[in-house]
Formats: sequence, structure tokens, C-alpha cells
Amino acid sequence: MKNITNNSLWSKLTLLLNVLLLVLFVVSMIFLMKFDKTNLMVVDARAGYEKSYENYVMAQHPLKQDSAEVAYYQYKLDTLQQKLPNVDRAGRKALEESISVTKNTLSDKQKTMKEHVDQLAAYEAEYTPLKEEWDALNEANDKAKSSFVVIAVITLVVFICKIFTFATWNYKNSINLHNICHWMKDGMPAWMSYVSWIIPVYNLLKPVSFFKEIWEETDYALEDKGIVKIEDKDKYVDNSGLHLGIWWILTLCSVWLMNFILYKTFFTEGPLFVKANHGNIAIVAVVLLVLCLAEECFLLFTYNKKNKMLVDNADKF
Repeated sequence: MKNITNNSLWSKLTLLLNVLLLVLFVVSMIFLMKFDKTNLMVVDARAGYEKSYENYVMAQHPLKQDSAEVAYYQYKLDTLQQKLPNVDRAGRKALEESISVTKNTLSDKQKTMKEHVDQLAAYEAEYTPLKEEWDALNEANDKAKSSFVVIAVITLVVFICKIFTFATWNYKNSINLHNICHWMKDGMPAWMSYVSWIIPVYNLLKPVSFFKEIWEETDYALEDKGIVKIEDKDKYVDNSGLHLGIWWILTLCSVWLMNFILYKTFFTEGPLFVKANHGNIAIVAVVLLVLCLAEECFLLFTYNKKNKMLVDNADKF
């Protein structure tokens, strides 16, 4: 009798983690929508705040020149007035004319400076409340984003744990087949169950091909030993490949494609952020994950029946 183990415990743990993953993902979408609400307010307020800030900063620039010019002409006037008592009658008239011109120029510069000061005060009065509102919006937005990130990280950790338990379940199923099927020495090694999920790009196809091999070889072993009998093979339709394909397409869409779309919709300001309905995107993400996990649960339950038949008929191997 070959060593065949019942691996339903790992599948049940995977199912539990799937439920937890779904709950956490839904909660993360709720927190994401809360962040989106404050983020949209920040984006809407940005143009007005930046324009007001630009006006306020630009209004400060002329004051530096005004201040320097007023100081220069004031110094020049004081210097000329100090010279006046010591100038003879011949030069006095020219000096008085120079003092008069300097006074007029100083007066013009002071008027210009006052206009710029009043303009700055007006821009400051407009900018100050906008800045207070801007700071409050950003503080609320940062808090909402931090809350979402915490939930998202927890969801990611649960997802990684779920992948580990699923891979362990497949690993143990593969060990069963290697123990009872001599031809499995030419198949994928059991440790590929873990590696197939880790290597980038490779993990886009290898996990499903590994699972498919286990499924098909189990069916062959059960049929070969007469445990499962197919009366009319010409009319028999095996839908396992279809279900595996649907599960993997849903996995790629919900795990890779949908998360990319979520990022582009909620964390950038490109076409998806502007044109897409954010609430609908979040709903589609949840629906895809529900369908993916439902299909995965179906596959887990179905293969567990095959695993039970292997265990119950271990004496035939």
C-alpha cells in the first residue's frame, strides 16, 4: 500500500482564508472610497489654492524693489538737504531743484509701494483662508489614506498566507501522486507548487498548469485502478479544464489587472481618475474577487472528493 494522505485540512484552511480575504478586501474598498472622497476634494481645491498662492507670492516680489527704491530716494533727499545750508547762492537754486525732483520721485515711489502693499494685503486675505482649508483637507486626506494602507497591508498579508496554504495543499496532493504513480517522475516536482507562485512572469501561467497536471493525473490514476469508471467515453465531457481556465482568468483579472486599474483610478490623475466612475470600479473589483474565490472553492471541493477516493482506495495502489 502506497502512502496517500488526506489533505482536506489544508483546503479547509484555504477556504477560511478566502472568506477572510474577501471580507478584508470589501473593508479595504470601503476605506478606499473614504480616501477617494477626501482626495477628490483635494484635487478640486488644488487649482484655486495654487493660483491664490501664486498671486500671493508674486505680490511680494515688487515690495522688495519698492523698499529699496524708497530707501534710496529717502537717503538721497536727506543727503541733499544736509548740503543745502553749506551751498552758496549760485549753487543753491540747482540744489533746491534737485531736492524738489527727489521729493516728487520719493512721493511717487511711496505711492507705488502703498499700492503694492494694499495689493499684497488683498491677496493675503484671499490666500489665508484657502491655506487653512487646504491644510485641513490634506490632513484629512492623509488620515484616510493611512487607514486604507493599513487595511490594504493586512489584506495583502492574508492573501500571501492564502497562497501559501493553497500551494501547500497542491504540494501534498503532488506528493500523493508521486507516491502512487511511477510516471510522475517525468512530471513537475512537488516543490514547483511554491516556486510557480514566486517567480515574476513565470507565475502568470505556471500555478494553473501545475494544478491542471495534478487534476488530470489524479483522474487518470482513479480511472486506471477502476475506482472511477466512465461507461461511455465518447459521450463523456470533462469540464475540469474549463473550470480551471475560468478560475485562472478570474485570478489574473482580480489580482493583477483589477489592482492595476484600482491604482490608476484612485492614486493617479490620469484618464481613469478623471473619466471612470470610481464607485463602479470598486464594485467591479469586489465582484471579480467574489467570482474568483467562488470558482476556487468549487475546485477545492471537487478535488477533495478525488483525494478522498485516493485515500479510501489506498490498498489498490
